[in-house]
Amino acid sequence: MKKSIIFILISILSITGFSQTILQYNLNVGDSFAIHQDSEQIITQDISGAKQTITNDISAEMSFIVTKIENSLFYIEMKYQTLKMKTSSPSLGILMDIDTSITPDSTDTQWTVFQSLINSPITMVMQKNGKINALEGTEALIDNMIKNTGITDSNAIKQVRISLDQQWGDNQLLSNFEQMTYIYGDNNATVGDNWENEYTGKMKSKNKWNIASIIDESTTIAGTSEIEMENTNAGATTIIVSGSQKAMITVNNKTGLMLEGSSEGICNGNILISTMPDTKIPTSIKFKNNYKTIK
Repeated sequence: MKKSIIFILISILSITGFSQTILQYNLNVGDSFAIHQDSEQIITQDISGAKQTITNDISAEMSFIVTKIENSLFYIEMKYQTLKMKTSSPSLGILMDIDTSITPDSTDTQWTVFQSLINSPITMVMQKNGKINALEGTEALIDNMIKNTGITDSNAIKQVRISLDQQWGDNQLLSNFEQMTYIYGDNNATVGDNWENEYTGKMKSKNKWNIASIIDESTTIAGTSEIEMENTNAGATTIIVSGSQKAMITVNNKTGLMLEGSSEGICNGNILISTMPDTKIPTSIKFKNNYKTIK
């Protein structure tokens, strides 16, 4: 059932922070930092009574630099510096194993496509509370990925573009990044203060946040979320799940940037197959993410 395997990159927390009085980002042009991310997703499918488990291990290092501040909006250029993705299953073996820091055999097209992500700039246009207004650079990113596939047939290129756009297109990445950044409201920074916000898109999330502690120059923020997610894989399969997660992050009081953060949760639902409309594959996804600012 390889067609039913969904590669889901759930990434809830990332860059976060606030000032001493109002919860928001406090950045200047030229500010730069890097974040290391480790994530694990364990996807369990019940296929005709037989359990199939898929594990996604993801590791990435991302660099960020503030290139412009205009009308109270931050323009932040993001680049992947390294990306590791491994998908494995006890029954199916290793389905994908990519490390962009290692040069593979020249015939490894999959590695070449993912290598296109490295050092390709994407600019986030972000409000001080972390809400992202727009992304710039995603079309060029997808063009480069398609070029590196070596595909020349126009019909095949159209299909590849549709598939890549679902994972790396403007709408998808904006939603993913906003889930990493948008945790703030208009709140004072006091212990016990709480607020709510929501994410929209393929993954909808209602979030509740509160300040757990303020110690010296850092603050810890706790969050809980109710999640609904719907994702279609190249038109062949659709996964519909819902669940919850818990998060804990520690931020720098002055800049608002994250020092470290973690989240974990579980979602349950079904996979639907377009060619088999009466079939539902019960599916659960357990996930955990760890983030740390490394420079």
